[in-house]
This record gives sequence, C-alpha cells and structure tokens, in this order.
Amino acid sequence: MKKNIIITTILAALVGALPAKAQNELWITGSAVPGGTQKLETFPDGQFKFAGALKEGELKVITTDGEQANTQYLAPRYFESYVVNKGLAYSRTRSAESAAWIVPFAEDRYKFVVDTKTQTLTGEIFVPWREVYLAGGACEIGWQAFVMLPFTQDAEDPYVFTWTGELRQRNEYVEPRRFKLQGQNTWDPKNLHPYTQDEPCLTSTQMRHGGDDTKWEIDKDGVYRLTVNVFRDTFKAEYLGERAADAPTQVDALPEDVDLEVVGNTLRLRCDEKLTVELLRTDSVRLTWKSGTDITITVPYRGVYVLKATGKHHHFARKVAIN
Repeated sequence: MKKNIIITTILAALVGALPAKAQNELWITGSAVPGGTQKLETFPDGQFKFAGALKEGELKVITTDGEQANTQYLAPRYFESYVVNKGLAYSRTRSAESAAWIVPFAEDRYKFVVDTKTQTLTGEIFVPWREVYLAGGACEIGWQAFVMLPFTQDAEDPYVFTWTGELRQRNEYVEPRRFKLQGQNTWDPKNLHPYTQDEPCLTSTQMRHGGDDTKWEIDKDGVYRLTVNVFRDTFKAEYLGERAADAPTQVDALPEDVDLEVVGNTLRLRCDEKLTVELLRTDSVRLTWKSGTDITITVPYRGVYVLKATGKHHHFARKVAIN
C-alpha cells in the first residue's frame, strides 16, 4: 500500500505543476489559433506578446513548436479562464488537461502578454489609439504637458504613428538628450517607454506600455523620423541627417471642405472637421503645430514652407510661399 502511494505521488508530480524556469521561446496552439500554431514575439524582461486575430475556441500556451512528448503547458490557475483578463496566474504542467485559455469570439484585435517573471497572462481587445505625442529634453518643447509634439496617424493602418522633426541636446532642459512618448497631450494615463534607461533610439525596436519611467536617448543632433506601432509595440527611429535630404515636397490638392488663405505672413486654414496642422521648413524641421477647425499661423520669415494637415478623413501636404 505504501509503495502504491509513493508511485501515485511521483506520477502526480510529473503531470502536475512544474517549477518556473527561464524560457526563451513560447508558442500558442489550439482551435482559436489561425493556422493551428503560432510563435509568440519575444520581448525583454521575460515577456512574450501576441497581437493579432484569434478565432472562437481554445488556446494553449506551450513551450514547443506544436504539442510534443516534452511539451510543457502554461495552464491557467482557474478552470476555463478567458484570455481577455486583467492578469491571471498560470502554472507550468506537462498535462494538456485544463491547460486551455478560452477565446470567447473571433476578433482581429486580440492582444495578450505572457510574463514569465510574474507567471501571469494579461489580455485585452485592443482599442486603436487616436493620438501619440513626443516630449523630452531633446525636444523643442522640453518636458511640458499640453504642448507636446504630435505624431501623424497612418491613413491605412490606425496602429501606426509617425513623427519627423529635430532632436538635439538641449541643455536648457533636464535630461537634455532623452525623450519618451505619450498617448495623450499630457503625462497620464497612457505612455510608452523603452525597456532600458537611455536606450539608443536608433537601435531600439521594441517598447512597452507603462511601467518604469525609462526614456530613449539620441546620440547625435539632427532630424529624425520616429515610427511606432502601438498594437504590436514596435519602435523605429531613422536619422535623416543634420537637415533632412528627403524633406516633404509633395503638393496635394486641397479637399473640397478645406479653405486655405495666405495673407502676408499669415496662414488661415478652415475645415468642417478638426485637423492637426504642422508648418515645416523644406528641410523637415517643424516650426509650429496647431489643432482645430479654424487655424491661424503667423510665419515670422519669408520663404517656402510645407503645411501638413491630418484629420479623421484628411491627410495632405501643401507648399506655401510667404513673400
């Protein structure tokens, strides 16, 4: 009898919870996964992320490319846990029984994070952001709220935002070579950070929502193009030179509901919908920006400029001459 008890205990340990260990790769499989099996994206700090489409059904987080004899499962602590949650604990097991997470309906905007340090899975149906802003000691506005520098949302992909302008060491501000990104024209609640403090922006590729107040850092002054995908948590910075060689030169026809008037050194733009308008030099350096349906900009010097406007239904650029 005692021998049988020992054997039963050993078998339970083999199929039950396993101790946490370092994990370099994770996959998902199951009836909810398009294609049957997909690899999760690896991020720093022991995080693995998914962003994309799922079908109604079940999903299992596994340690191998497909279910195999040596597969371990990251099983939810509670039976029939939903993949959309505010942070549920999991345990590692070799048993596929009760290892599935529930996907309640088909949707293209599922996003979840597996954190192997806290041993939790956190998921959501991602809602596209409407805006992204830039602030920092390397920016012309410094660390000021409500006057942050706006990104332009991609007309084809609502998750992608781009900003082009000058970043340089500005000793008049604290942290003169650093910057970070916000999801609104102030500090909270949405913000984006690199995984390490002073992460060189030109080699950075990933970012996180919230967490420690780390910032990116520039290594040289000049014109940069920053591109972020807030759904897939990707970041890209391009250095365009001391003065951008590929400055915007397009001249788009104005939409029918947009009226642009140039009188002397004053620009006035009116539209039925709210627009974010940027005035740039022909070397891509931004001089100013404003938002609204009736915008007036005073230009201090003569010359040729580029006026860029972005709204829910409009995205255009136009050269203007100030004589």
